[in-house]
Amino acid sequence: MLSLGYIIYKQNFTTYLDFCIMATSNENASEDYSGNSRECESAPPDHGKGAWLFLVGCFWIEGLTWAFPFSYGVFEKYYSSHEPFASQSSGIAAVGTTTLGVIYFGAVITIAVLQRWPYLRRQSSILGLCVLITSFITSSFAQRVVHLIITQGVLYGVGGALLYSPFVFYLDEWFDKRKGLAYGFLWAGTGVGGTVVPLILEWGLANYGFRTMLRSWALLLVVTLSPLIYVVKPRLPVAAKGVIRPLNLGFLGEPVFWILQFGNMIQGLGVFIPSVYLPSYATSNGFSAVAATSIVSLMNCAQVVGTVIFGFLIDRFPMTTLMLLCSCGSATSVLILWGLATSHGYLWAFAFTYGLFTGGYTAMFTGCNREVQKRAYHAETGLLMGTWAAGRGIGSIVSGPVSERLLELKLWEGSSRFVYGTEYGILIVFIGITAIVGGLGVFVRFLRSPSSPPSEVTMIRD
Repeated sequence: MLSLGYIIYKQNFTTYLDFCIMATSNENASEDYSGNSRECESAPPDHGKGAWLFLVGCFWIEGLTWAFPFSYGVFEKYYSSHEPFASQSSGIAAVGTTTLGVIYFGAVITIAVLQRWPYLRRQSSILGLCVLITSFITSSFAQRVVHLIITQGVLYGVGGALLYSPFVFYLDEWFDKRKGLAYGFLWAGTGVGGTVVPLILEWGLANYGFRTMLRSWALLLVVTLSPLIYVVKPRLPVAAKGVIRPLNLGFLGEPVFWILQFGNMIQGLGVFIPSVYLPSYATSNGFSAVAATSIVSLMNCAQVVGTVIFGFLIDRFPMTTLMLLCSCGSATSVLILWGLATSHGYLWAFAFTYGLFTGGYTAMFTGCNREVQKRAYHAETGLLMGTWAAGRGIGSIVSGPVSERLLELKLWEGSSRFVYGTEYGILIVFIGITAIVGGLGVFVRFLRSPSSPPSEVTMIRD
C-alpha cells in the first residue's frame, strides 16, 4: 500500500497522522496517488514548464475575473446617467462593492469546502465559469437596480469565488520558496486587466449600451477562459472521493490572527471606494469620459507594480514593516493628493500612488499567513487565504451603503476650495482613516515570539 509519499506536512503530528490513516485506509485513494506519483517527482516546486504555464494561466483568469468588478466605476458612471437606472440611483454604488464583497467572503466558504473535499476543486472552477457567464447574460436583462445587485453583484461574486478559490490550493503546490513572488505575479493580473478593461468597457458602453456590452463579455469569457481551466491544474495528485481531509480551525484561537484580521476588515471598508467614485468625480471636474476612465486604468496599473514589488519584498523583509509602509502610503495619498487636489495633476498622482500601496497591501497576505503559522503550525495556507479574503469581503459589502450615506451628508460642502469642501470630503477622510487602521498588523511584532515549531514529518513508501 502506498501512503502519501514525498509530501511533507507542516502540521501538528496528530492532525497529520489522522489524515494519513484516512488516506491509507481507502483503496481508491491508493490508486489515485500512485497513478500520479511520477508527475509529482518530475515537477518540483518553483521549477519546470508546468509551474510557469500554471502561473500564466492564473494571471489571465485573475485579470478577467477581478478586473471587471475593479472597473465597476465605469458602470457606476453609466448607470447613474442612463435609464432605466438613472431615476433610481440609490444602490448603484452597492452593485460593485457587493460583487467584490461576495467574491471575497464567498472564498472562505468555498476554500473550506475544497479543503475538506479536494476532489471537488476542478469541478468548482468549471461551475464558477458557468455561473459567471450566467450572471452577465441575466444582468443584461435588468430593469431595476435591485436586479443588478442580484445578478451583476451577488451572482457574479458567487461565480468568481467558485472559479478562483481552487487556484489558492494549486499555487501552494506549484511554488514554495518563490511563493511571495508567485502571488505577486498572480495578483498583478488584476492590475493589468484593470488597466485595459475600463477602457474597453467605456468604449462598449458609449457605443452599444450596457445590454450588448454584458452579453459580449459573456462570450469573451467562454472563448478565453474555457481553455485555461485545463492549464490551471494541481501539481500533486488529487485525493480520491473517499478521502476527507480534516478541517483544522485551531488558528482562530490565536490573537495574532484576530489582530491581522481586524485591520484587514477595516482596510476593506475603504480600499475599493475610490475605484467606484473616481470616474464620476473626475467627470464632474472637467475630465473627458475617456480621461476619467483612464484614471481608473492608471490606478489598476499601479497595482501591478505594487503587487509585484511588495510580493518580492515580502519574501525578504518583515511583514509588519511592509504593512506599515503600505498603510501610511495609501492614507497619505488619499488625504493629501486627493483631499488637497487643486488641479488634474494631483488626481493622476493620487491614482498611481494609491494603486501602488493598496496593491502592495494585498501582497501582505502571504506574510500574514507566515505570522499565523509561526504559532498555529497546523494552519493551512489555502484556508488562511480564504479568511483574509472573507474579512476584506465583509468590509467591501458594508462600504457600498456606507459610502452612499456619507455622500448624502454633504458635511463640509462649500467650506474649502479643496476637495474637502465638496461632497466627497467626508468620504476622503473615511478612506484615509480605514487605511491607517488597516496597518494594525504592525503590532504583531510586539507579541511574544512563538516557541520552536515541531519537527517536520516526512512520509516514505511502505
